[in-house]
Amino acid sequence: MSLLDDLVNNYFNKDLTTVFIKVGIANGKITEINRQILKEVTLAQWLLESARGKSELAVNANNFAGLKWRVPDMKGFAEPLKIKVPSEPKEVEFCKFTDIDAFIIGYWKFLTRTPYKGLEDYTNTPENFLGFLKAKGYSSDPKYVSKVVDLLPEAQKLLANAGGVTIPPSVEQLQLIRAPKEVESGQNFRVEGVARLADIGKVLSIMIDNQFPVASVTINQDGKWQFDFVLTQEGDRRMIIAIDDQTLEIGIKVVVPFDNKDDENTQQPTASSLPGAKVIKLGGSVGIGGVNKANDVKAIKARLHELGYTWVGNPNSADRDRGLFDAIKLFQSIIAGSSTVNGDGRVDVGGITHRWLQAANAPRWELMPKSDRDNGFVNGELEDIQDNHDFGTHWLADVIQKIAQDYQNSYRNTHPTSAPFAINDVSLPHGGDTPDHYGHETGMMCDVYLPKKKGDFGGIFWSSSEYDQDAARAILKSIGKQKLVRAVFFNDQQLIRERLCVSLSGHDNHIHFEINPPVRS
Repeated sequence: MSLLDDLVNNYFNKDLTTVFIKVGIANGKITEINRQILKEVTLAQWLLESARGKSELAVNANNFAGLKWRVPDMKGFAEPLKIKVPSEPKEVEFCKFTDIDAFIIGYWKFLTRTPYKGLEDYTNTPENFLGFLKAKGYSSDPKYVSKVVDLLPEAQKLLANAGGVTIPPSVEQLQLIRAPKEVESGQNFRVEGVARLADIGKVLSIMIDNQFPVASVTINQDGKWQFDFVLTQEGDRRMIIAIDDQTLEIGIKVVVPFDNKDDENTQQPTASSLPGAKVIKLGGSVGIGGVNKANDVKAIKARLHELGYTWVGNPNSADRDRGLFDAIKLFQSIIAGSSTVNGDGRVDVGGITHRWLQAANAPRWELMPKSDRDNGFVNGELEDIQDNHDFGTHWLADVIQKIAQDYQNSYRNTHPTSAPFAINDVSLPHGGDTPDHYGHETGMMCDVYLPKKKGDFGGIFWSSSEYDQDAARAILKSIGKQKLVRAVFFNDQQLIRERLCVSLSGHDNHIHFEINPPVRS
């Protein structure tokens, strides 16, 4: 058995509650599921730091994390060892541990030192935990967080194997990750998927309506593939994606927008006649690098404020600040269907941002729906006063309510003791970056707690004996019926084989779904 095997087996059997109590970490602040997250992400750290158990520090000092000697904190938990390592210009004192058990305890003791005070509040996601460590000086590598996160699937597999659970390859056939179900004529959209690792480097065959081929799309080294496309012909279109004996069929409805007669010379875009539409006349661009005429700024601020982006400030003032610019960027990212905020912060006359601001179904920013337990819906995030990922687009709020109603009608009415449809994180009050997630910045993504057999939810993994797979299947089917849903991530291997979801690292303890923008109206 290798040194890495010894480490993995020891760590798998280690009760972190006992370790935390022994070293002085506030265990009561860390939930059982967060302890599992910590076990996975720290093993991923150790894989990186120790070159999978083959570094000189690992072999000669049982130090898999590159922990330097610190007095008095580490006294009694390790001994000093002066050694030259590739990352240091000269010999440095590191911690030497008597065995692997001592290292595991010593690692967590190291994190009780003053720089890491408050660590217990950053244990809910791998990214949050790693970001906290890096911010406190644990690593100077600017790519440290992403490097560790990339090793998470390997760490999870090692721990699962140590427990006698064999995780099959996450991709056994050609799979779709993201694709729209409805688009505007002339709208650019993206299709993403993943293939078997055996198909890396191969070229996908892509046909539209069995007659219009798409340019060659090659499967990348990580098994993923993607391409951008534009459909101009109205109607129900069919896209066939194939490689060897594997085929995906995607149906996409193409809708001609109400302002389709406008062209690049149109200065005042046509407004919809539907209730809620707004005519916004602009004399110049507004926002970062814009012309910013006073009346134009007021018009844009008034519309954004009306839609719920209230941090633009006083809508009757022509003042411009970061609140306005951030709101424009968020709005632009939403209408682009992005999971992160990356707009340019400027509304151009007649441009797509201007057109969407005028639309009757322009995205409103609002609090997500309240729990309705009588109808099988729980907003666990809204009920958690310690967290504030409670906001998103009204598009997502509508989809959430439709999923809840469909799940209630199609499953819970005949299985009344089953768990409700219970949601967790969406986005922060003003959107934007959140340390808890990659993504979740634009109010277009939602996490769902896993249902338990006794009717409760959350705090488990799909491999748990408490997990109710039948209820999860019903929830996924209800999610899949919504035409705005473009992606569903969850790692239950059986449900992946049923094509109800796609595997993605970090989605063993919850379901994640995303939506696309609707067609403008």
